[in-house]
Amino acid sequence: KQWYQRRVRGSLSHSITPPHSDNMYLSVLVFVLLGAASAGYGPEPGKKYLLKDSGTGKFLVLLGDQEDIRGKRGAEQRYDNPTRNFTVTKGFKPGVGRGGDDWPTKDQGMFIFREFTGGDWYIEHANTGRYLLAPDTENISNKRCQEGWNDSSGTRAVDANYYDLAIFKVRVFVNGLFLEHKKSGRYVMATGETAKPGPYTAVNADCNYYNRALWKFIAP
Repeated sequence: KQWYQRRVRGSLSHSITPPHSDNMYLSVLVFVLLGAASAGYGPEPGKKYLLKDSGTGKFLVLLGDQEDIRGKRGAEQRYDNPTRNFTVTKGFKPGVGRGGDDWPTKDQGMFIFREFTGGDWYIEHANTGRYLLAPDTENISNKRCQEGWNDSSGTRAVDANYYDLAIFKVRVFVNGLFLEHKKSGRYVMATGETAKPGPYTAVNADCNYYNRALWKFIAP
């Protein structure tokens, strides 16, 4: 069986191109200078957490089918057929189990941090075992905050670590964390209008626009 890669951009439910300004560079610089990384403050491997975006107050979730795929990793053979993205939403409906297409239950927003070597992590959806993945291969770490996020790829929900594209660095600061894609340097980021509940697509952005890539990890 042969896995192959095709660059696919996620379709966004709502997108905005922020103005290019020094404020974006300053935002990144402030977090680097003031956010002293601390292993003790970071998420505990194997424990379940909610991930809440600081910029919009929305939670990262996986809508739709909640089948656990851990026993058959790689069966889908690729990450883009079908293309399935993580989304962000304002809150949860009561109970446990599959929520609606726009209003999940809390268990659909639970994630497990799997550290495996040299500070590399899988970010695993607790219900399904699916990993976060960014399809991007070009590293943009030395040219941040230039694109906006209209054309950013969607953060995929995949059954395996295809081409090492599901590996992340967890950058922990005193005020939250960045989920930084190892290969591209991109951050998992929330899109959408702050005042509306969503759901909106999570994307892999080149910058922490308006704190939308800064996540609080919350133990339920």
